[in-house]
Formats: sequence, structure tokens, C-alpha cells
Amino acid sequence: MTEQNYLGQLTIANPNNGIEPNGIHKSVNIIVTHADDLIAAVQLNNVYPDLTLSKISYNMGIDHMGDFPIYRGGGHRQNKIHIIHSLDWTSVSTVPLTDEIGITGDLSVLVAISRNVGPELFRACAGYHLWDHYQYQKELAGEGERRWELLPATLERVFHWDPRHQYKLALEEIAKLSVEKWFA
Repeated sequence: MTEQNYLGQLTIANPNNGIEPNGIHKSVNIIVTHADDLIAAVQLNNVYPDLTLSKISYNMGIDHMGDFPIYRGGGHRQNKIHIIHSLDWTSVSTVPLTDEIGITGDLSVLVAISRNVGPELFRACAGYHLWDHYQYQKELAGEGERRWELLPATLERVFHWDPRHQYKLALEEIAKLSVEKWFA
């Protein structure tokens, strides 16, 4: 049996999940790694208050970043910035997630953004969520501690939806697609 690879999919917390202090209970995440033994996803809709790219890039010696927000990507390696971005810009370390969206985790993307030659669309995220493959499969099937819904990642869903409303919009889109399947 061949299992589906979820790389580049949005994984959205089911509304029946309990409230969790880490913000994952209303999360919209993009899956950035799907290997045989683990799945990693970066949360896209949880903004750090008062933390911007300009504040953190100054400490790295990169000026002129602008006040772009930093998102809480997840609980693992929160000291690492991952840039989820449109593929109009890439570097040798960019990993394509879809035909339109990639992730870059090195300084090249921050330098490009500071020089106004980087990707047109991006979100800077600190950290990521991590599951072992079996745990995520159970949760996706509704048999685990949490339940997840899947939605294909698009430029609109990732970058154009306001992060304050991204969770609600994702649930509405999932419902719409489910109803369309009923009448297909």
C-alpha cells in the first residue's frame, strides 16, 4: 500500500480539538517535511506580538528588513527562522513544497528580502511542529489525541489570508470542498 505524501499540504486543527496553551488548537500549518519516520509543519497563523524581522535581523548584521511579523512556527527549534515564500525567488537551499511555494532556512533569503530582491510573498516563522509518522497518521484518521484536516496549500491560502482569520477561512474552505465532493 502506498501512503500519500503530505508535503506542501496545509494541516488544519480540527475544531473539536481541545484548547492548548501552545496555540496549536486553532492552527493552520504547512507541511515542510514528510519522511518515512517524521512529519514537520510550520504554523502560519500565530504572530509573535512585537517581534519583527527587523528586530531579529539587526542582531545578524542585516539592515533594512522592514517590520514584517514573525510567526510562531511551532515548539521545536524556535531559535531558527524559516521563510515560507513564493517561488519567484529561490536559492540552492530552497525546498519546493508546491509548484508555487517553498521554504528557505538560511541567511540568503533574509539578505535578499533586505535588498528588495527576495520573494514577493513570504512569512517568517520561528520553529516548527514535529510528529512521528505513525502519530500523525493516527491524528489525521481521528484516532489520536488531536485531529487534523488537510487542504492543498495555495498562494492565496498561505499568504493572502489574514492570519487573524486564516483558521476560520481554512475551515470554511474545507467545508466547501467537502460539500462539492458530495455532488461530484
